[in-house]
Amino acid sequence: MALAPSASKISIRQTLDILDGPFRPVAVGVAEDRYAFWLGSGISFGKVDGLKKIIPRVLEFLRQKIDRTNANCAFAGALTRALNLAGLSDDERTRVDTEVAFAAWPDQAAIVGRLTNNYARLLEITVAGQPEDYLLWEGVGVAATFANPAIEPDVEHLCMAMLVLEGAASDIATANWDGLVEKAIDELTGGVPKLIVCVRAEDLRQAKLAGQLVKFHGCAILAVSDEPHYRPFLVARFSQINRWAAAPENKAVIGRLMDIAVSKPTLMMGLSAQDSNIQAFFATAEATMQWPWPGDRPSFVFSGDQVGHDQEALLRNVYPQAYTAAARDQINQQSLIKSYANPLLMALLLSVICDKLNNMVDLTEGPLGQDGKDAIKQGIVALRNHVANLDSGDRIEFVKSFIDQTSRIMTMFRDGSAGSIPRRYNPLTNTPLHQIVGDQNIPSSGLTEVAVVAGLLGLGIESGQWTLEGIDPSNPSDGVVRVSTAAASTKMVLAAHGRAAIRLQQNGHIADDEDAVLVYSAERPPMMTRSPRGSPGRTGHLGLREVSIYDLLQVATSVDDLLQHFREEAAI
Repeated sequence: MALAPSASKISIRQTLDILDGPFRPVAVGVAEDRYAFWLGSGISFGKVDGLKKIIPRVLEFLRQKIDRTNANCAFAGALTRALNLAGLSDDERTRVDTEVAFAAWPDQAAIVGRLTNNYARLLEITVAGQPEDYLLWEGVGVAATFANPAIEPDVEHLCMAMLVLEGAASDIATANWDGLVEKAIDELTGGVPKLIVCVRAEDLRQAKLAGQLVKFHGCAILAVSDEPHYRPFLVARFSQINRWAAAPENKAVIGRLMDIAVSKPTLMMGLSAQDSNIQAFFATAEATMQWPWPGDRPSFVFSGDQVGHDQEALLRNVYPQAYTAAARDQINQQSLIKSYANPLLMALLLSVICDKLNNMVDLTEGPLGQDGKDAIKQGIVALRNHVANLDSGDRIEFVKSFIDQTSRIMTMFRDGSAGSIPRRYNPLTNTPLHQIVGDQNIPSSGLTEVAVVAGLLGLGIESGQWTLEGIDPSNPSDGVVRVSTAAASTKMVLAAHGRAAIRLQQNGHIADDEDAVLVYSAERPPMMTRSPRGSPGRTGHLGLREVSIYDLLQVATSVDDLLQHFREEAAI
């Protein structure tokens, strides 16, 4: 039996297999907005400097500030205290040379390694005559490191933003200071407010939006833009971490976090949970209202390669009765999705969209029957897997292409326009999965028929009847996809209704004399101007074919019947 891929090598497609299998309850829970996302520095790895870069910067900062003419130099004393935290041996101390850059010290790697798990005590070191957070604010360089406007969101931030816009991530908590999730939201909405950022008690009073991001260790963006109010809330020093739960100024925010922790299961990504305040917080939450194990879905889930010591400690605190020697391995296994946030968040997004489409299939009317609907759902899963397989390894380009092309598809479908570049993310719905059945706007939106089209395309892929080719999203005359058979490659365009179809024509997305298929969700309107659909036999040119999914659903009694009618009318 082949070994499962590591969390760092697993693909989006392989992660979907995990979400379809042992972690299916988690996937459905995310789609229903049941899970709270707890994000750590791991989701910003590669975009924002981690401790391996921050610690050398702090030590070099102190070294450069030393006044060698002053035997009592405060910076020299601070550097000595920092090196004492690293527990240098006698030999290592003899090799310390403050005349040369820290990067050139022969033991610099060992020193950084020892201080990595002691970073809070390092930042606790004060310098005479300077503010208590001097090493953090100036030594680390909060503005340049965590609030740099030139830093762009990565895969994790963009996927997190899309989950918020899909209504699947309304509650997010993070220890991160950077503003990359917020920046991703801004980019995908064109600056339309969708996310509330909460650091102080006063922030909790903002009007409700699609999501709330509680930054319980502070926010560098706000600290730089509003230093008097937000700089004091940057939590990094050892004393701050220990005092965090008891600090009166944190009471309201901690209360909000407690509400999240006891009402929603936890999904942790890039968060080691090593800080004592996080461990204590979840222990208090368990005392407030216990999460059962086993339950209907995992109550605490970690994204990573293994359950670390700090995560085991957290599980021991939140399952105090169940976490015994006999059950420990099973609990650990059921709490770990062996995939890092990068592929996992994209897989979750695809899973959410797929589940929404599947629910919409159940809302279609006609004689098709449940067996036919179940077959269409199988096709939707096949199409989802096809999309996942398009990831060639350049994950950020894959995600950006997904955003661009899906937004283009939905904008053309709804309004007959491809939209402007860069395109805003156009979610399938902004409501979670379980609210679809009660959403009165969906039946008239054409989305149920879009779900059927997705299923038919997926069934064709699965059966080998056709393949799907990508299009150039910058070309207005390209459709939403090309359906290729052994005989031909056909451009396809979707329209919710006649108005969208007219606008597609006006905007140059379709022409009435081209070889293409226009698929309506609603009933087929009167034939479009100069459509040559009636004379392909005389000209040898198929021209524009118009297909109404609604009309087909009124006559198809099986999925094979539906697929056959679709192929005949589309001439593919």
